[in-house]
Amino acid sequence: MKQLPHLKILSSLLAIVLASGSAGFLIGHRLARREMARRENLENWNEHVAREFERIVKPTAEQGARIQGHLDHAVRELEDIRLRTIAQSTNVIWRLVADVERELNPDQRLAFEAMKPKPADLTLDVLKVKPSSEPRP
Repeated sequence: MKQLPHLKILSSLLAIVLASGSAGFLIGHRLARREMARRENLENWNEHVAREFERIVKPTAEQGARIQGHLDHAVRELEDIRLRTIAQSTNVIWRLVADVERELNPDQRLAFEAMKPKPADLTLDVLKVKPSSEPRP
């Protein structure tokens, strides 16, 4: 009978450890997702690089303005690359869908309809990319 109190204590400690571990995992996962979303935004990247450059290099006001212009230009180029990549990827997906559909019989095409992407599934909104409103150089 002496083991019963020890078993209760051990199971209580195990439950506390599991609950703490689960809570830590969930909090860490949420923070990591928030950080990834922040990093995906090119505007945040531009601001972060500019702040770090200012803090570490300490450029003059004239240099800072010119360097910011270079950063802004690079961000616009990166946005263009990203949009072109998404457009090319979307084209490849639709070409794949068409190629697969040509290989299927009518019954298989009906089943494939349920799993193939819809046009709304492949928008810039879903991919978390928005076209820049600034004119391109």
